[in-house]
Amino acid sequence: MRMTQAELAEGIISVPYLSLIENEKAMPRADVLEPLAQRLNCSVNNLLGVTDQETLRRAEGWIDQVRLALTYEGVGEAERIFQSLKELSFSIANPKILMQVDLVEIQLLIHRLELEESRTRLEMFKEQWPQLSDEYNLLAWYLRLQGNLYFYQDQHHKALIYYREAERILSSVTDDIEKAYIFGNLGRTYLHLSNSSLGILYTEKCIEIMQRKDRWLETCTMLNILGACHTRRGEHKDAIECFERVLRMADRFSVTETLTSQTYHELGICYFSLSDYDRSIQYLLKSLDVVKKEQLSRWEIGYTHKIICQNYIKKGDFEQARHHLELAMDHLQKRKQRLTDCYILLGQIHYAQGDISSFVQCYEKAIREYGRLGISEKAAQASRTLGKYMNDTGDRNQALSYLLQAVEHYQTLASSIDFPVELPPTPGDQPKDTASPQ
Repeated sequence: MRMTQAELAEGIISVPYLSLIENEKAMPRADVLEPLAQRLNCSVNNLLGVTDQETLRRAEGWIDQVRLALTYEGVGEAERIFQSLKELSFSIANPKILMQVDLVEIQLLIHRLELEESRTRLEMFKEQWPQLSDEYNLLAWYLRLQGNLYFYQDQHHKALIYYREAERILSSVTDDIEKAYIFGNLGRTYLHLSNSSLGILYTEKCIEIMQRKDRWLETCTMLNILGACHTRRGEHKDAIECFERVLRMADRFSVTETLTSQTYHELGICYFSLSDYDRSIQYLLKSLDVVKKEQLSRWEIGYTHKIICQNYIKKGDFEQARHHLELAMDHLQKRKQRLTDCYILLGQIHYAQGDISSFVQCYEKAIREYGRLGISEKAAQASRTLGKYMNDTGDRNQALSYLLQAVEHYQTLASSIDFPVELPPTPGDQPKDTASPQ
């Protein structure tokens, strides 16, 4: 509530005395504090910057509940809990708790994929709380949210920068759960960057902490990520053991439907990798059936339909593939990289059905989008595929054009080695001595 000193003081105390109170040069009596607090619509404790311990415990409990609900019960339930937390925050003067409330709210925005608003709020947060750099637990959380902002845009290399920055301050972080979250995000990001070995390393670090803290829901989530890492490495037996362990724990601890859905989803991907397409489709559909629709975000539903589409392409059932691809594209409008992946799948369906013109158009659209998003490797692979197709069908000029595009995209990728492969100058390339003879 904004008001002038005169408006606040009117009928209670003089303006000079109010100035002394604000500058902590006078301590008012209760008969002064109560009407001041009433006029400001807050409690006396809040006016004095004091919050009772019970209120702080309730706030901390709700903060944890919101974070858990985001992962296991959906954004709707998390927002319901947050409303209670937000109302409680008006009676809290503790800066650390208020900073956490702000971070939780930003986390909700990111999960709703309101990314521009999230970015703005993160910038405002740093300005509003200059003491952030001294609060290492909250700084790690802040950096993790910065990484999440890019992770949900499928810009995993940029997300990794912030997660690694958070990792560098972990020696000063005292909150073990926050350490585990950082390790978990690193594991998940390395999985998406096709570095499954580092994915396993960081995921196991997270699991060790979560088990020690009896955080079984988070342990199950990380077992799913660990299993996904094993799938990418072709270690399908180890992957299935991870997923079956989660399902056993789900029966024992009555975990949420969302977590069970995630496990069935990863089992579907594992069996797709094993070329067992019928079983893959069975688990992927089951991952959607075990939860209410509102418990999953739109992009999660879309991603599942995308993988079902890939199964049907492998089975040669292009009508079913197109049906699930349409559902995927409808749900993936805010996840641009995954939506662009769908253009490739649509191109494959057109190719299989003999519609070559549409196949080429889909791949060209995907190449442009991958380039715009800075996803050079996928742009290069799609360009190479078109180049090979054109070469095989005798259109050598067009093939050369696409293959050169592929080379340009590959050149933008970071080199993993430093080895000089450039050609040395030949004698004919040496500059001639044009100086006059002495």
